[in-house]
Amino acid sequence: MSPKHQALIPQLEERFRRITQVLYDTRQPARVLDAKVLPYLAEDVVFTDPWQRGAGIEDYRLGAVGFHLMFSFDFDVFQLNVQLEEGGQKGRALVDGIMNLKQFRWLYTYPLRTILVYDFTLAPPGKDGTVQPRIHAHEEMWSFGDMIAAVPVAGWFYKNVFRKGFSHGFLAASALSRKLAEARRHPSVT
Repeated sequence: MSPKHQALIPQLEERFRRITQVLYDTRQPARVLDAKVLPYLAEDVVFTDPWQRGAGIEDYRLGAVGFHLMFSFDFDVFQLNVQLEEGGQKGRALVDGIMNLKQFRWLYTYPLRTILVYDFTLAPPGKDGTVQPRIHAHEEMWSFGDMIAAVPVAGWFYKNVFRKGFSHGFLAASALSRKLAEARRHPSVT
């Protein structure tokens, strides 16, 4: 990668940090989303999470604004990394952190470990010379297991009965598989 493209990495990392902080802080009103996020979305942007998938800038905006109106959360960024493909015109940003779900903040804030992936292309720099990524895909990944574990009663059953039972069953199946594989490799001679 050229030194010019290498120099873009810190700028892109800062840009994706800001985009993430606006998208994942529900205190931000729709006008801030429009000003700070929409300019970086491609018309064909696709959003995917474990529950849904949507495409197009209008659906993306509607979903983002809806989440900001219906839910309460923010995001702590632990790690952020941007890599550009050879030629420097396409890249991927990975963000690792905690989405703090505060729907019942008076009772509990649920920390949901989340990984975000933004696939982007680079548009020409803006008037002020700033980097202009165009996000074509935004994927949000989190664990259903973590969510189930946080649900009262169901979470207790999941953690204390299901996971332990599944673990023992899996280990028993593994031991049986190993014995069958060894028997196939070393058949008894009769």
